[in-house]
Amino acid sequence: MTNNFQTHINQITKKAKIKYLDISNRDLTGEANLSEFATLVSLNSYNNKFEDLAWLETLPNKDKLKKLNFFGNQLKEIDFA
Repeated sequence: MTNNFQTHINQITKKAKIKYLDISNRDLTGEANLSEFATLVSLNSYNNKFEDLAWLETLPNKDKLKKLNFFGNQLKEIDFA
């Protein structure tokens, strides 16, 4: 069973205060708007079903990220531009 990523994100409260987000092992697919996660420094998202990471562009402070984990996803292409 797969789960919609945006639906999962919508259930999270106090997004602006979250520094460490662990969305691992949830069979998440699709994209989400992460613009409310202003203080995020770590995103752990292993063992989901993401095929691309375009939704990372919605993060307001990408330069603050120190850790990303996407091991075990179905990534087809990563654009580091």
